[in-house]
Amino acid sequence: MFAGIDESRPWPKTGMTSEKWLDVPVQAVQIRQLVLTQDGIYLKPLLHPEPPVGGDKHPHVVHWRNRYYLEDGHHRVIRSAIEGYPLIFARVLWLG
Repeated sequence: MFAGIDESRPWPKTGMTSEKWLDVPVQAVQIRQLVLTQDGIYLKPLLHPEPPVGGDKHPHVVHWRNRYYLEDGHHRVIRSAIEGYPLIFARVLWLG
C-alpha cells in the first residue's frame, strides 16, 4: 500500500512553516510511492475527520533522493488509501 515507513525524516531542514507550505504547488502523487514518517495513527481522526491544522487541505510531501516522504497529512492519506484511491493531491516540496 505504501513504499515504507521512515521516522528519521532524512531530508535536510527546510525551514518550512504552515504558511510557507501554502506556496508549494499541488501535484498528484501515487499513494504506493509514499514513505510514511510516523509509525502509527489514531483511529478517531480516521472515523471523525476534522479540518486540517493551518487550513491546508492538502498533505505535505517532501521529495528527497528520489523518494516521496509524507511529512504531514497521514490520516488523510490513509483514509484515501482505505477508500481505494490510488493517488492523492499533495503539496510536494522538491529538495533533490
